[in-house]
Amino acid sequence: MKNLAFIRLLHRQGIEQSLLPEPLSFTSVLTFHDAVELFLIVTAEHLGAVVKDRDGFIKRFFEGLHPSNFPDGVELQGQYGIKRLTELRNGFKHTAGFPGPNAIVDVKADTAHFFEENTPRVFGLAFDDIDLAEVVQHGQTRTHLKRAAQLDSEGNRLEAMGTLAVAFEQLMTDQVNDADAPRGLSVYSFGERLSRHSLRANQVQSILHQPDHASRRGAPARAAETLAKEYTHTRDVTRALQEGMRLMSLGVDFHQYQRFTQLTPGVSFTYGNPDTPSFAVEPGYAPNQEEFEFCRQFVITVALRLTEINARAVPPSWR
Repeated sequence: MKNLAFIRLLHRQGIEQSLLPEPLSFTSVLTFHDAVELFLIVTAEHLGAVVKDRDGFIKRFFEGLHPSNFPDGVELQGQYGIKRLTELRNGFKHTAGFPGPNAIVDVKADTAHFFEENTPRVFGLAFDDIDLAEVVQHGQTRTHLKRAAQLDSEGNRLEAMGTLAVAFEQLMTDQVNDADAPRGLSVYSFGERLSRHSLRANQVQSILHQPDHASRRGAPARAAETLAKEYTHTRDVTRALQEGMRLMSLGVDFHQYQRFTQLTPGVSFTYGNPDTPSFAVEPGYAPNQEEFEFCRQFVITVALRLTEINARAVPPSWR
């Protein structure tokens, strides 16, 4: 399953590359081919087949794994589409034959057809059912992702969406906190996190409003109310900017984050019981299957992005 999850992830990467402007989109051809080749290698291992390395790519797998040549084999579909992909990849990689936009559209469709047709034939499940959570390295996040999928399959979508919200919150908290950094904050923290449980404007106003204090002489009318509103407004703007800067510095798509927060419940924890979250939603809250899948995929994408960042981080030589 981990191999299949990586293949699906590689395929998604190819799709994302294909949407880039030229010439950046050209690399999608290499990624699509790598995903297909890896799938065929895993298929051969799964079936217990021995393929000949000296044979060409198409003959090695499409003919070598055919039931006529291997009793426990499978008749793979999409041979001609993969042949076009292979020729395009070889021309690009070995002779600098740049693929055009139409060719990229064609091989993207051919690759999708190949996976959709052959994954059920070989492994007995739909390509879209391959769980990308298997490639998430953060153990707690992976547990939340699997728990959310289980809850959703049991018909408890509210708690499933809330579990995804908890997973994302913990991911970001772990990334911002750094025990080796000054005050335990990483370079992505942009200062200590402002609490969401802050004073309301009327509470600040009541604190500021001291009519008998000598310092109030000559103060303008409604000064406490005005100052309270200015303070709470500045605080709320600062919190939003801090959150946005953290997300953008980590390479998280802010528009997808906005949709994620709109779709998932608000999360709170009862004092003394930090392991049991409570979820708050608006009246009529009823996310559909596509919205659940979007939120789950968003958490997976963020987890993989943070893993990539941490893998590239080089600590100072003296640590």
